[in-house]
Amino acid sequence: MPAVLRRASLRQPRARQLWAGDSLAVDACLESSPLETVYLRSEIRQGALRQGALVGIEHPDDHRLHAVAMKGPLLVPWAPGERDLVALAGALRSQVRFVQLIVGPRDQVAGLQRLLASQLGPARLLRAEQPHYAVDLDGLVAWPLDPPPLRKANVGDLEQAVRAGAAMHLEEVGFDPLASDPVGFRQRVLTLIRRGWVHVWMEGDQIVFKAECSAVTAEAIQLQGVWTNPKFRGQGRGTLAMAVLCRRLLAETQTVTLFVNDFNAVAIHVYERIGFRRIGTMRSVLF
Repeated sequence: MPAVLRRASLRQPRARQLWAGDSLAVDACLESSPLETVYLRSEIRQGALRQGALVGIEHPDDHRLHAVAMKGPLLVPWAPGERDLVALAGALRSQVRFVQLIVGPRDQVAGLQRLLASQLGPARLLRAEQPHYAVDLDGLVAWPLDPPPLRKANVGDLEQAVRAGAAMHLEEVGFDPLASDPVGFRQRVLTLIRRGWVHVWMEGDQIVFKAECSAVTAEAIQLQGVWTNPKFRGQGRGTLAMAVLCRRLLAETQTVTLFVNDFNAVAIHVYERIGFRRIGTMRSVLF
């Protein structure tokens, strides 16, 4: 290889497996975008680096990480630069046959879809535009009504939480996880309950409202699975519960974030009504 080409190749971004010893380098890569990378940062707190679940893109000229992704059935990228996104796609190419879901910033996920199209194949479900929202204490609208009996779910609530989660999944995604993966879905809900990340408003043995934390850091908490029982919709209960939940969570973190399907006008109205502001757009692709 001519010397000029060899020098050019040495300057190209390179991929490497990340481990626990890379925690400071990963933090430096992600810290400038704490809301967009909250899921990755939270998973690192839960042991993702020790488990070898992350890959990074390093620049030889500065020996810093410029992109990070969690790999496996759930692929979550953070690669804001096009050159790093291309390098990340190259690193993941041999592993994408295991990917079931890609979630992340819209342009990055769309870029990976384009770069890995022949390996990924057609998507089963595409949510191309998912508004990304955030609220902090300064932006949260004060709610004058008495707070509802919202609490953290316990293991005794597992079956109700599983049924509520499955109902929401069927409504939002179009298929029932209890039909496709009942054991795995129940285990995921149980894990969230044991972490104290599932919040419920119960009346008798019925869930009125449910929301889950999908990521928790000192800078942000990301919500998912926000659901109001259809029997109790149209009464303002979901709005009240979300306002109360956000106020409680903001005693533990600086910002609450979530993303929502762009066609869910009712949910978007609720979030904006209590003070959420749009900060970007996410994209989810199911295979």
